[in-house]
Amino acid sequence: MQRKWFGLAAGLAALGLGLGVTALTFADDEKETPLGLIMEKVQKNKSTITKGVRNVAAYKKSQADVEKAAKEWVKQAKEAKPLNDVVKASKEPDAQKKWDSLMGVWEKEAQKLADMAAKSDSSQKDVKDQLNTINKNCTECHTVFRIEEDF
Repeated sequence: MQRKWFGLAAGLAALGLGLGVTALTFADDEKETPLGLIMEKVQKNKSTITKGVRNVAAYKKSQADVEKAAKEWVKQAKEAKPLNDVVKASKEPDAQKKWDSLMGVWEKEAQKLADMAAKSDSSQKDVKDQLNTINKNCTECHTVFRIEEDF
């Protein structure tokens, strides 16, 4: 009978050790950079916009939310531009120039999206196409500047 309890205790100890290591790993991830904090907000706004333009009915209901989120993107682009620590880690030859260009395009295209969504006669298709233009810019930026650390 004591063997069963010993096995249970050993199993629970191993589980506790595993959870402790996992908690420490996640604690390291909590050291967010200022750019990382902005990008979390960007992701929330992207979610709002994406849901808002998925179809005509959703767009009619949430057009004001799409406009508001796009305006937030414009602000976030302005906030993110001077936070160029990622330029140093990039292997891109003209990284600073590329960063400035991508941030400028993001700001300009987000403003265009906000202006489109502000118009009462704007179409869901046009706004969704504009979102796709911004998404391409985001993808390009992440390809160049979002460098994942090897473990």
